[in-house]
Amino acid sequence: MSGVHADTGLLGSFPVIFFGSLIIAGIIALYFHRRLDGLPKIGERFYDPIVLILGLWCLGGLLIDAFAHIAGNVDDTFFTPWHAIWYSGSAAYGAYIFYAIMPEGGLKQLINEPFATLKNIESRHKPGVYGIIVFAVSGFGDMLWHEFLGVEENTDILLSPTHIGLFIGLMMSVTAPVWSAWQDDKSGKDGFSSQILLAFGIGAAWSVILLMVRYANLWFAPLQSYCYSGGINFCDNSDYNYALEMGLESLFIQAVLTSGFIALFLKRWTPARGTMFVIFMFHAVSAWVYSEFDNSVFFMGLTLAAIAELGLFFYHFKGASFYLPMVAASQVLVLLAFSLQKVSDISDTNYWIEGVNIHVIPFGWSIHSTVGAVVMCAVIGWFTSILAFTRGQAVNPTAPE
Repeated sequence: MSGVHADTGLLGSFPVIFFGSLIIAGIIALYFHRRLDGLPKIGERFYDPIVLILGLWCLGGLLIDAFAHIAGNVDDTFFTPWHAIWYSGSAAYGAYIFYAIMPEGGLKQLINEPFATLKNIESRHKPGVYGIIVFAVSGFGDMLWHEFLGVEENTDILLSPTHIGLFIGLMMSVTAPVWSAWQDDKSGKDGFSSQILLAFGIGAAWSVILLMVRYANLWFAPLQSYCYSGGINFCDNSDYNYALEMGLESLFIQAVLTSGFIALFLKRWTPARGTMFVIFMFHAVSAWVYSEFDNSVFFMGLTLAAIAELGLFFYHFKGASFYLPMVAASQVLVLLAFSLQKVSDISDTNYWIEGVNIHVIPFGWSIHSTVGAVVMCAVIGWFTSILAFTRGQAVNPTAPE
């Protein structure tokens, strides 16, 4: 519980990292403030890149903090080095937003009319501003939560009310450039350079969601926990339906998320070369961190990123109704392919027959379910394309300039 801080080194490192990083950020901000005759206000040139950089700082802190919680490397205190990285980023973000929304009347007007100031912000810039407010309130609450109720570990980190608020605020913050550009007809039309902020924003939000549903992702689970081996005895599950249903729930959830995030981008922009790869690399790197740096998980993510990027050839000719099912099904095929090596280390069995059903490696599911899981994920992707696009949208997209 709270109040017992066994590792005093953690307490000592918090202020060094927190204030040290903020001092460095302040020096950089002061330099550009003088060079540019003032940092950009909300909606001005370079506003979105600065917001994204600060959001990625927060995301980096989240990845480090998430790994610490998952690995159980936490002390019973809020004041840890990983929290210092995370919250110094949020403090820098908040300070910049505070500056960016400053009304003409200055600090006095902002203090006297805070709600009016927020209301007057253009709708496309509100997610980034409101997001950091949600994050700040949740962060203060998280400090109190940790100090009075202790520190969460493993899956508990996903359900702490203050962490949920932090996740929501962070997603709103990192996607700020996406919503800012959404209403701009000219955004994202000048190739990869015009889409990099959008790719970073969507990829970063996907990283946050991936952590929130980490418990329902077979990429992180030991193969033995969801495979079935019947009488061969190389898996932990003797109940076939339990193993199958656990696996399918995870695969379907990930298919929804994968196709959903990609549909969000395709709904508004035609991807340039490299854009999809960047988005999926956020997925790959964050999955690698959440798996406690399992290299096989990283290479699965890298493979899926390559498939998503190369698959744009089909998108430009067939549209989202083909591309989304292909990518959603590929996540299962990638897992199957990489799991084959794990099975070879456990057993030399390739298949066996139970009753009238043929069971195949690597999952040990029947041939019906193994193939059907791939097909169902493709159907989820196809259904997502129907929901996301009205008739005529993303059917025959033109190649990016």
